[in-house]
Amino acid sequence: MSLEKISVPAHISEVIQRLEEKGFEAWCVGGCVRDSLLGNSPHDWDLTTAALPQEIKACFPEFGTVDTGIRHGTVTLLLPEGPVEITTFRVDGGYRDNRHPELVRFSMNLREDLSRRDFTINAMAYEEKKGLADPFHGREDLEHKLLRCVGDPRRRFSEDALRILRALRFASRLGFSIEEETRKAAWMERKRMQALSQERICSEIKGLLCGAYASQVLRENREILFEVLPELIPMVSCTQENPFHCFTVWEHTLHVLDASPRDFVVRMAALLHDCGKPACKTIGENGVAHFYGHPKESAAQAAKILERLRCSKKESEEILELVRAHGQELPFTPGRVKKLLNRLGETQLSRLFFLLRADLSGQPSSLWEERSRWILEGERMAGEILEQRECFSLKDLAVNGRDLLQLGFPGDRRLGEALSRLLGAVQEGELPNEKEVLLAKAEELLRL
Repeated sequence: MSLEKISVPAHISEVIQRLEEKGFEAWCVGGCVRDSLLGNSPHDWDLTTAALPQEIKACFPEFGTVDTGIRHGTVTLLLPEGPVEITTFRVDGGYRDNRHPELVRFSMNLREDLSRRDFTINAMAYEEKKGLADPFHGREDLEHKLLRCVGDPRRRFSEDALRILRALRFASRLGFSIEEETRKAAWMERKRMQALSQERICSEIKGLLCGAYASQVLRENREILFEVLPELIPMVSCTQENPFHCFTVWEHTLHVLDASPRDFVVRMAALLHDCGKPACKTIGENGVAHFYGHPKESAAQAAKILERLRCSKKESEEILELVRAHGQELPFTPGRVKKLLNRLGETQLSRLFFLLRADLSGQPSSLWEERSRWILEGERMAGEILEQRECFSLKDLAVNGRDLLQLGFPGDRRLGEALSRLLGAVQEGELPNEKEVLLAKAEELLRL
C-alpha cells in the first residue's frame, strides 16, 4: 500500500489549486482517499476546505453551485466533469435523533474536521504537495484490515446510530475485522437504531448483503442485524431434523447467502427464503422435522419486512417471487420450466436458478451432485426453450382472444379460462402450438 496509488484527477487538482490560490487550505478527504489507498477507483472525490460556503462559491464564479447542505457547510460545484462536493472544515455540536447534529461550528483546522468522522479509514485527507494527513492512523488500520472508530466508539455510535450499520457494511464490502472495542460499542448502542428512518436502514442492509463477506459479518454480528430485522431471531434456534439439512435455519441461510451472486434481489431472497420455517415446523412420529408450506409463510413474513423497510416496489415484488418459488420440486420438466418462464420471465427465472443452486450449499454434501444436476438440467431446458422460441406464454400462443370470440366464446371469464387451458396444454406438450389444432380444442371447450 503506497501513496503512488493516489492519483488525483486533473479537474480535482484544479479545484484544490484554485482554493489554495485564494488563500484557503483544501484537501481530498474520506472515501476517495481510502479507496485510492486500497487500489480501487473512487466513485466520487469529496473535498474539505477552510473556505466558508460563500467563499467557496466566490472562488468559482464561472460554475454553477448547489447548496447541498449549506447549513452544514457543503456546496456542490457543478463542473463539466461532474459534480464535486466541497465542505468547510467543521466540528459537530450535539446530535439529535441519534442521527443529525443540532448545529455545526466551522473550523480552520483539518484535524478537528477529521476528528468528527466515523472510522479511522475514512478520517484521512490528501493533498498532492502536502501528502497524506492521517492523525488517527487510518492507513495503519487499512494495512491491518481493521475497522475502528475515531475516538470513543460509544460516542461515535450515539451521535449517529446509522454508523452501526455502516460498520457492518464496510466490513462486508472490504473483508475487514471490526476492532473489538468498536464491535462492543456497536452492540451496546444497537437499540439507538430504532430511531433511524427505514429507508436508510434498507440502504445499509442492501450494501451489507451485497458485500463479498456478508455471511461472515452477519455470523459475527447477528444481534445487530436482529435489532432492525427481529423477525429473523427464531431462525437461530430452529433446528432441521431431516435428511435434507444439517444446520439450523439461520446457519443454513448464511451458507445460502454466501453462495448467492451479489445481486440484491437474490441476496435478500436468500436472507428471507426460510424466515417462515420456525412458524411451520412440525415433528413427525419418526422424529423427522417437516416445514410444510414454508415458502408461502416466508413470503408473507418477507412482505411485511420489505414494506417496513420501504424497499422499492419493483425489488420487493422480485424478492417475494423468488421466496415463493424457491421450494421447487426436483427434477424439472419442460412443461414446468415453460410455466416458470411465463410466470417469472427470463431474468427472474435465472435468479431463481441461482437461488436454488445456492440453497444446496446449506444442505448435506451427499445431496449436491444429483440435485445440482437437476437444476442444471432445468437451466438447459430454459435456454433451449428460449433459443428455439417455443411457446410458453399467451403472446406466443397461435390463437388469441379474437379467435375465440369468433368461435362464439362470450367475452367473460370463460374466454380467459379457455386460453389458459390451451396454453397449459401446449406448455405440457399435450398439443402442438398450431392454430387449427388449438381452434379445434377450443370448440370442444366451448361445448362443455
